Amino acid sequence: MQIQLIAYVVAIVLTFSAGWSVNGWRWEKKEQAEQIARQKAIKDQESVNLAAADKIRKDKNAQINAINNQLADALIKLRNRTSRNDNQANNGQGATGMSLSAEDATFLIREAARADGLRTALEACYKQYDEVK
Repeated sequence: MQIQLIAYVVAIVLTFSAGWSVNGWRWEKKEQAEQIARQKAIKDQESVNLAAADKIRKDKNAQINAINNQLADALIKLRNRTSRNDNQANNGQGATGMSLSAEDATFLIREAARADGLRTALEACYKQYDEVK
């Protein structure tokens, strides 16, 4: 009788353990599946963000190349300008862009190109931030 009682207790404990083990295994598999789905969603979003950032970077580089080409063209056109030493001081009378010396015009054109490059980079930065956000 005592052996039967022990057998029943052991059977109940084993049944409870088996049920707990199976349910725990199912719960663990469900958690793993959910975690894999979350990781896949994060990876997909990361791929989208990287593709958008790559496109923005390519557009920015194309714009900067265009600015550099315009700078090179403008510098070639300035070769025919007179030097600062050849210009007479006009004390600001009738000063236009055409009366600038070659050195001054080169400086201003390079500075404008640098500013355009910075503006383009800043716009790309804002655009990339907005895309990722």
